[in-house]
Amino acid sequence: MGITFSFIIPTYNSKKTIIRAIESVTKQLDKSEYEIIIVDDGSQDGTVELVHDFMQDNGSIHFTSTIGGVSFARNKGINQAQGTYLLFLDSDDYYVEGSLKNLKNIVAQSNSDLVIFNFEHGNTSVLLAEVPNTNVEALSVMLSNPTKYMTVWGKAYRTKTVHENNVRFNEDLKLSEDSEFLVRYVQKCKKLTSDNTILYHYSIDNVSVMRGKNKQSKIPGYLESLEVVQDDIFNNIPELKPSFYRYAVIQMNIMMVREIFNYGDDSEYSAKVRKSNELLKNKTINEAIRQMKLKNCMSPRFLPVFFIKLRMRTLARLMFRLRSWSNYRKELKNN
Repeated sequence: MGITFSFIIPTYNSKKTIIRAIESVTKQLDKSEYEIIIVDDGSQDGTVELVHDFMQDNGSIHFTSTIGGVSFARNKGINQAQGTYLLFLDSDDYYVEGSLKNLKNIVAQSNSDLVIFNFEHGNTSVLLAEVPNTNVEALSVMLSNPTKYMTVWGKAYRTKTVHENNVRFNEDLKLSEDSEFLVRYVQKCKKLTSDNTILYHYSIDNVSVMRGKNKQSKIPGYLESLEVVQDDIFNNIPELKPSFYRYAVIQMNIMMVREIFNYGDDSEYSAKVRKSNELLKNKTINEAIRQMKLKNCMSPRFLPVFFIKLRMRTLARLMFRLRSWSNYRKELKNN
């Protein structure tokens, strides 16, 4: 029988964390059950040498390299994968101790194209609601709460489904490639399953090592990905337009908090206001806000949209600044 799991780990200058990531697999599973495919994207900090030394005692670990970023790296791993199921692991994260011991039974019993697990974010357990087992209903749930569901890690993908439908990461996208990949993959799934195992540990300070090369504004990357996802949904699953609009305004929130009103950015406040106004003029963002009904904007997540729709942008900007401050405080507490 062949191996069950292919773990794909993209790396870039990951010397401090890569062995922890690898060992979170090797210490939990028998070598006959898995392969680990490490794809390096030009590390210069000793990551490559460290991995080669570690590989000498484990023939189930494979190393290759690429140039181009995280999507190129993941795609190269997919192309080489021999396991029945694919799992993606970022090099600064790891699998929770004991979480993989029943993984083989879970995926076998589920007989699903996608199995979604709970995860840890820093010291906090993120428990996901059960996802419907039909792809359109599942995507509606995932798009409406992308920060919890629209990550490629913390999930097991049937390799056969990935290959037969030629689902790969969009190498033209700089950001949110996880969401775009999932939207296309879930459309091809015949069955999805949720499992309550807390599988994955996402580091609280995780600004993926594969992002470390790019210090420029991420807003163009977010918007480009948003447009690609919009085209896919509007052309192939138009019944999910309301879910896309919620997804789009959540992405807008993220751009406002992380990119424009980021507490660590000491730019003039007037410049931040101009940038926020420019973002709200974006065609996709503007339409998503317009389509949101006021009665659906009363939750904390969508309250800034409520103020924007009422032309009370000052209050919306205040909320973005408070959220950025809150994120900053959380990072200080966990560092």
